[in-house]
Amino acid sequence: MISDDGGEFGKTVEGSQLARGRILDWFHIAMKFQAAERSVFGSKMIDSMERESVETEIIHAKWLVWHGKGGKALERIKALDSRLLAREGYEFKTLWWYLNTVSSYLKKNAGTLVNYGARHRKGLPISSSIAESAVNQVVSYRMAKKRQMRWTDEGAHCMAQVRVAVLNGEFSPRRISALKIADIDYGMS
Repeated sequence: MISDDGGEFGKTVEGSQLARGRILDWFHIAMKFQAAERSVFGSKMIDSMERESVETEIIHAKWLVWHGKGGKALERIKALDSRLLAREGYEFKTLWWYLNTVSSYLKKNAGTLVNYGARHRKGLPISSSIAESAVNQVVSYRMAKKRQMRWTDEGAHCMAQVRVAVLNGEFSPRRISALKIADIDYGMS
């Protein structure tokens, strides 16, 4: 199962017969690194010569995570942060905040980091962004006000539960035939 570091998926993975574990979504990792990279350009305490060096360190750390070396990436970010901490006022800058955000994100999710490059080359998913986009589009379409067949909040929740049961193999054709169709509430208003 691919997700961000949100805790809501922990029980889903534990209760699923299909999921083998959780993988941290590459999109969320990349966004953390991108924010750190951008903050280098806005930092007035780093001159133009050193700016390239700092940005290169961040890019190399991101490369290490991509190749499944999260521990080494964390060491590299911490070393960069320590080097910059020698400067007066650095701990109040945006760059400090973003480097610490990346560092704590990687540390918190160390057990869910994988070799994203290898997965990508094998054609395996590394991000949930496509699924999230599809879900957002379908749900927002059905939940929009002034829609003729709008879902209620309860109906959308029930639909999500049914979909998860189908994906987990817990909602088979045998079980469907046992249900009384008249008793199903589709949750439409």
